Amino acid sequence: MANRKNHPGSLDRRGDGYRWRVSLGGQRHLETFPTTEKRTAAKWARERYRELEGKHERRREGLATDVTIEALFDRYVTDKLPRKALGTQRTYLECLKPIREYFNPSLAVEKVRKGHIEGYLAWRAIHREGGGNVGNRTLSKERAVLHSIFAFAGKLELCSGNPVTGSDNPKWDKREPIILDTDQYEKLLTASERHPMLWLHVLTLGEAGLRCDSECLWLRWEDVDLKKGWLNIVSGRNGHRTKAGKSRLVPMTPRLHEAMKAHFADYRLARYGEGVATPWVFHHLITKRLYAAGSRILTLRPSFDNARSRADLPPQFVRHDLRHRRVTTWLAAGKDLVKVQRAMGHSKVEITMGYLHLVPEDLRSLVETKEDLKELAI
Repeated sequence: MANRKNHPGSLDRRGDGYRWRVSLGGQRHLETFPTTEKRTAAKWARERYRELEGKHERRREGLATDVTIEALFDRYVTDKLPRKALGTQRTYLECLKPIREYFNPSLAVEKVRKGHIEGYLAWRAIHREGGGNVGNRTLSKERAVLHSIFAFAGKLELCSGNPVTGSDNPKWDKREPIILDTDQYEKLLTASERHPMLWLHVLTLGEAGLRCDSECLWLRWEDVDLKKGWLNIVSGRNGHRTKAGKSRLVPMTPRLHEAMKAHFADYRLARYGEGVATPWVFHHLITKRLYAAGSRILTLRPSFDNARSRADLPPQFVRHDLRHRRVTTWLAAGKDLVKVQRAMGHSKVEITMGYLHLVPEDLRSLVETKEDLKELAI
C-alpha cells in the first residue's frame, strides 16, 4: 500500500533544499525550503499552505492581505490614537519610536508571532537612547502599547490572535504614592498662595481628586456648579477626552466650594486682551512670550515643584499623589467604595479597591476587641 502524502502539493529535492509546488484558488505557488530533511520540509509546507489558505479566504471576503506593520502603525496613529487622552497620546507616540526602529517596516502583520515580541523586548532592554539599559517599567509600558496595536489589528481582521498575549510581561516594582498628612497638605497650600491659580489647582486636586492636566486644567466656568456644589468633568467636548472617556460629576467639599466662589468673584468677569473674557477657570493672568493673558494654562508642574520645595516636602512627591490622597482619605473615613469609584472616574471598582492597601486604619478592627487587646499585651 502506497504511503499517504503528509503535505499539500509536491515536494522535490533540489540541492540543499526541497522545492514545493502547490495550486490554490487557481493560482500556482512555487517555493524552496532550506532543509535537507523531508519531514521538516513537509511541516513547513503544511504551515505555509494554511497561511495561503487564510489569504485566499480573506481575498474572497474582500479583506486586506499582506498589510505591513508600518501601515498598521500609521493607521493606529491616525484612526485609534486620537480617541485617547492627550497625555496618553504623547506616551504612545514616544513608545512607538523604538518600536518602529526595531520592526522591519515591510513585515506583514499576519506574520508577526510571539517570537517577534519577545525579540523586541530583549533588544529594547539593552538599547536606551544615550546608553545604558532600559528598565522593566518602560518595557512593560511599550509591551502594553504593542498589545493595544495588535488588538486594533485583530478588530480589523488583519491578523488572527494577538501575538503580544503570549509574551512575558516584564515585572517591575510599582511606585508607591506619597500620601501627605494634614500638616504637610496645609504647608503645600501655604507655599502655593503667592500664585492664585496654583493655589486653587492644589486645592482642587486635594479636595476633589481630579487628574492634574487632563481634567483640572480643562475646567470651564460652566463646569463649576456653585449652586449645587458640583464639578462637571466633561469628556468629548471639542475633541478633548479624559482618560476614562466618560463625563462625570464630582462633589466639592465646603472648603473647595468657598474657594471656587472667591475665584469666580475675582476672575469670572475679568477681561483680557481686547476686552475678551476667558472661558477657562485656570488661565494666565498676564501675557508673556509663550502665552497670552486669558489663555488656558497647559500645566502648572514647574510652579508646583517650586511650591513643594518651599513646603519642604519629599522631591518624589508629585501632583498626582494629591489624587491618591483624596481616595485614601475617603476610604479611611469609611465612604462607600462604589461612590468613590464614580467620583474618581475609575473604570472598575477593583481599581478603587487597589487603594485599600494605602489605608492602614481599617486594620485596627483586627485588635479592637478586649480579647484581642489582651493577647496583644502578652
